[in-house]
Amino acid sequence: MKKFLFLVFIFINFSFYSLIYAQEKPQIEVITPETTQIKPEEKKDLIYFPIPYIPILKDLEYQPEKSALLRTGDILTGMLVFKGTYSPKALVDFYKVQMKNQGWEEVGSFSSKVIFIAYKRPEGTAFISISQGWYNTELRIVIILSKIKY
Repeated sequence: MKKFLFLVFIFINFSFYSLIYAQEKPQIEVITPETTQIKPEEKKDLIYFPIPYIPILKDLEYQPEKSALLRTGDILTGMLVFKGTYSPKALVDFYKVQMKNQGWEEVGSFSSKVIFIAYKRPEGTAFISISQGWYNTELRIVIILSKIKY
């Protein structure tokens, strides 16, 4: 009999607590975030042209102490030097596509410790040299252009 009364007591307590907690509803708060307009990211031009027909990646750092351009009449010649963190392969791929897009024709290339690519177009020639250093890659562009309005 004591067992029966004990089970009835537990059943009554369980029922009582179930009714109490069943009456409480969880507090749910609905929050509406502020409406904000998302602007599409503007496309930034990744290249610029310091000299006609030669694209340069904007991330490359110009090395003025190693560079020189000479203009005599309508002939522009010289060498531009840049450093950056691009891999040599990425720069080669960039110039193979971009130089063709600018009307250049690849006339030859070779690779050793330095990658060398030669281009021509009716206005002149360009030579691109890419070498890997310890911390960065060096890009050298030698140009000879004529009949250029610079």
